[in-house]
Amino acid sequence: RSSDEASIIKDIITIFRMHALPEFDQADGLKRTMIAPSTFDIKYMTISSSGVHQEHPNLNRIATSVLEGVDVKYGGDRPQFFHDSQPVETELTLVFKELEIITKEKIHQGY
Repeated sequence: RSSDEASIIKDIITIFRMHALPEFDQADGLKRTMIAPSTFDIKYMTISSSGVHQEHPNLNRIATSVLEGVDVKYGGDRPQFFHDSQPVETELTLVFKELEIITKEKIHQGY
């Protein structure tokens, strides 16, 4: 809706891109050791009739995941920009991969 909002979206994209990638261990002066990317614990949430936030009872659970892909598209079909060159439209697609093997037993647990 505004250039300020587009700037916030840019920061959100940067955070997701950063957490999708590994990093070098700073304790290793030779930078030979890498630390795995961040993990995510994702939950579908809903608000109960009494106004309490809770995990959605009718949607499957998601095991701890890593962010496998971050795809960003700017501008839509016809790119437009605010006066400070921030894009008017940004589409962000995130691809997560669960770290656990989901088995029949896990399905019975709600995964």
